[in-house]
Amino acid sequence: MQHVTKPVPVKILQWLHLIIFVTAVGIIFVLHYYPEDFLDFLRVPLFLRDINSMLGSSWPVSLHIYQIILIFFLLLTLIDSLGLLFYHSKSWRIISDLSSFLGFLIIWPVALFFVFTLVSSDNLDLQNIKTALVYFIFSFSLFILDLVTWFVDEQSFLARGLIKIKRSIK
Repeated sequence: MQHVTKPVPVKILQWLHLIIFVTAVGIIFVLHYYPEDFLDFLRVPLFLRDINSMLGSSWPVSLHIYQIILIFFLLLTLIDSLGLLFYHSKSWRIISDLSSFLGFLIIWPVALFFVFTLVSSDNLDLQNIKTALVYFIFSFSLFILDLVTWFVDEQSFLARGLIKIKRSIK
């Protein structure tokens, strides 16, 4: 097995994914550890409860969907980070590529949900507007990050494929 050196974009993406994962876990810990009056604009469950009439589903169902999506985001970010960390392994690059592709397919509807919430409800209080705006920016940023990660992974596969083709022609 030959050693593959990491291009600079891969190193940057690796650290971005790792920082996002650690930050997200830290925020989740802080929000569960401290009382409700602390950083309320980051509390999506309160936001979902307040806009429940717009969702058309019961409160527990909305909360469970949110929890599933949150776990999905965390797993994708961790998988992308590990895939970029173990860049020399073709298996990890493929796993990172697939998770990035799945990520941007799933994340963009979440970003659209927060935009929909912002534009469709006239009776949102300031707290819910802040929450929707923060999580729209966060989910849109994750969408872009996954898209870039997928593009970088694809470029590495294409570049390696072209190198192999050139070597086989010689």
